[in-house]
Amino acid sequence: MNVRKLVLITAGSRGIGASIVKELVEKNYEVVFTYKNNRCLAEDLASSLNRKERVCSFYPCDVGKEDEVKKLCEILLEKHGVPYAIVNNAGITRDKFHFSMELDDWIEVINTNLNSIFYLNHYLLNAMMLENDGCIVNINSVSGFRGNAGQTNYSASKSAQYGLTKSLAREVGGVNIRVNCISPGPVDTDMISTIPKKILAQLKKSTPLRKMAEPEDIAMMVAYLLGKGGRHITGQNFVIDGGLSV
Repeated sequence: MNVRKLVLITAGSRGIGASIVKELVEKNYEVVFTYKNNRCLAEDLASSLNRKERVCSFYPCDVGKEDEVKKLCEILLEKHGVPYAIVNNAGITRDKFHFSMELDDWIEVINTNLNSIFYLNHYLLNAMMLENDGCIVNINSVSGFRGNAGQTNYSASKSAQYGLTKSLAREVGGVNIRVNCISPGPVDTDMISTIPKKILAQLKKSTPLRKMAEPEDIAMMVAYLLGKGGRHITGQNFVIDGGLSV
């Protein structure tokens, strides 16, 4: 029986993250995911997947805080081993026009969406490089390259995340670690529940496929990049937005 490859997924208890967790467990990866607040949600997800010799574990971690990431990585390496892949899914919004944005709104978004990737790489990447095989997938956003009014903090974090992806891909390609981005447009999760129905209808109408993505659409691309199909792909950004940015 093949040894399961270990994958760490941040913010995996709901939405896109939960779909990625489910997809990779189905593909026979050993999955460790983080959650920030809702332990019950994390427990329910893991218990629904831990059957038929499948392996899924979870730990609390605010990935925007370096000390919590350090503790997580120490536990991961000690109890589970070196990860084959990291899926940086954690992301938040604190939308406000730039001229009225509070400093905390800026810092929290940058810490969670961008600095978290550095923290994880700082504590895990050297060990991954010694394995001479690995993958990092950053869940980005179309906001990183097209911009959104009221989202200067979010768009800046995602744009910088893509720059990090391309540069890191050049740095670690020699040890067979692939680094890529996936940039969804609007995805049908609870995060869009605050958007007025009229705005959502207009958004769908302006999308060539006339619909929003499902979380599973993102999860399947993650699985592709981690699998054999992604073995010669690095430094790329895969846009999954139904043609919205065309």
